[in-house]
Amino acid sequence: MMSSNPYDCLEAFNPSVYLSLAFLFGIAAQFRAMGGYSFLRKMLSTLGSKIGVVYAVALITSVVSPFILNDVLILILTPVLVKISRESGIGIAPLVVAEVTYTNISSALTPLGNPQNILLWEYSGLSAITFVELTWRPLILSLALTSLAIYPTTKHIGKTRIKVDNEFNLRPAVYLFTVASLVFALNLLKTPSVVSLATSFFLGFAFTARSLGTFRREFDVRSLLTLYLLITSVSVASIFLEGYMRPYVESAATGQQPYSAAFMLIVSNIISNVPATQLVLTVGSVPPTVAPKLAVEAGLAGNIDPIGSLANLLALNIMRQGGLPIKKTIILQLLIGIVSFLPAFIA
Repeated sequence: MMSSNPYDCLEAFNPSVYLSLAFLFGIAAQFRAMGGYSFLRKMLSTLGSKIGVVYAVALITSVVSPFILNDVLILILTPVLVKISRESGIGIAPLVVAEVTYTNISSALTPLGNPQNILLWEYSGLSAITFVELTWRPLILSLALTSLAIYPTTKHIGKTRIKVDNEFNLRPAVYLFTVASLVFALNLLKTPSVVSLATSFFLGFAFTARSLGTFRREFDVRSLLTLYLLITSVSVASIFLEGYMRPYVESAATGQQPYSAAFMLIVSNIISNVPATQLVLTVGSVPPTVAPKLAVEAGLAGNIDPIGSLANLLALNIMRQGGLPIKKTIILQLLIGIVSFLPAFIA
């Protein structure tokens, strides 16, 4: 049954969403082009010798992932974790599970952390500050529960200093701070979110003007196009199947608990959390203040199985390419992910 409302069809293909995602990918590319790899690896090396590598991973991902794409952190850190495991004999499972879980949780905090948050932010029209005000409480609880759940895996892992060859610089940290400040400040001035992201993206060229070739290599066009394809295909399917799907989607779209959290949990772990979010936005009627709550549910749902989020798939693929087994990681991710998801029911 096809939607009879032409306006709904147009809303499913909001051009500002596609532009915002492109600028978000551009910000991530700027971060990497100005030395984001060396910055994060140096931080991991320093913290790993003080608080242990598992909690070093947790701290870095919790601080950084709200401001750049969660997938970018996975691509940067997972090869380092694979190297640590090979050189030190530390089991890879707790390292990667900590990385993925804390990244998915913290990335749900702000509109900048992951693609589904961009979808929900654009749809809701909320300011970035209001968005965070509606996400931080269940996410803080999820971080606390995850830290308790993951503690037993750290008992046999000592404090490890990671060898890095890269020169350390603070430009990536300065850029991330500037991006966050710009987005939040411009939002207070009622500037459209796509303009805020565009301004932040073009500002990055002040840092990467001498390394444009690096920037072009770091801009992940393939992943961006894949994301566009996922969003568009779900939108098209939703238009034709809206009449059949609406009874199941509407309660989730209005944030009725425990149905909303359960719906996002199940659907995200069947088709991944970005398409699941687009499905709810296309078929359901989401009140603006419910959008951040759906961001929490979708972000935490990504921690359950490998299909739940692209971050999970990227991490497992890098492990496989490094010749490391993934079975223990998948099992541990399931157990920790269930614990981390529980606060979604109070979002």
